[in-house]
Amino acid sequence: MIKCVHCGEENEPIFTYCLSCGKPLEQSLSSFKPRAAPAGKGAGWNLVAVRADGGLGTEYPLIQGANTIGAKGSQVMVADDPRVADQHATVEIGDDIAFLKDLGTRHGTFVRIRGERVLADGDQVRIGHALFALELKRPRPQPAPDGSAWLGSLGVLPDHYGRVLRLGPEDVVLEAHVLSKPEVTLGRTAGDILMADDPFVSSRHAAFVRSGETCTLKDLGSTNGCYLRTRGRVAIHDGDQILLGHHVFRFQRNARA
Repeated sequence: MIKCVHCGEENEPIFTYCLSCGKPLEQSLSSFKPRAAPAGKGAGWNLVAVRADGGLGTEYPLIQGANTIGAKGSQVMVADDPRVADQHATVEIGDDIAFLKDLGTRHGTFVRIRGERVLADGDQVRIGHALFALELKRPRPQPAPDGSAWLGSLGVLPDHYGRVLRLGPEDVVLEAHVLSKPEVTLGRTAGDILMADDPFVSSRHAAFVRSGETCTLKDLGSTNGCYLRTRGRVAIHDGDQILLGHHVFRFQRNARA
């Protein structure tokens, strides 16, 4: 199977174009590399730091080919953030596409969800200060020999289709929320999952929505958004926001290009 880097849909290897979004699957092959221009040639794209007040700060021009983001020796320098590695991620610029790739870091690289996004089992999402993981394929424990459910299992909830796990340091599970309703909402003052102590979470921030056997994360018009952790190399587009540690960057076309 070939996973489309644009929409995440799995496609049979016989197809040239994604059956979901129609974009070329050749961009998704692990052997594909964006065509590089001569070293130092501008690509017409920038990463722009987003300030805490939502305004735009320093602009970092990108070149065609690979651009590194990190704390040391990188084209885009991110200082004073213990969650950002020396060489944290790369942005690869080609003629008609750009890719973001995390370089195997402990704390990951995230892209802000626009509106809504279908999630896969194991996906991790940053909402406010919290990190959540989606668990869709957890098998139900078989009953004990006497017919009773195991303590800590989902017990009498036959219609669940997964769980949302709040993760702490070293991925320790701090909370587990069962996904059994068509829509499970999260917010600071209202919802099924409450985050009352996080000022970066909106009153009604996001919802996990069931669609058949899949789960969609829908942003409910929140101020600070929801960020999906990248897995492998993902395509990025004009206006996308990238989160590393507590730093946010906007990927955008150079107005002078």
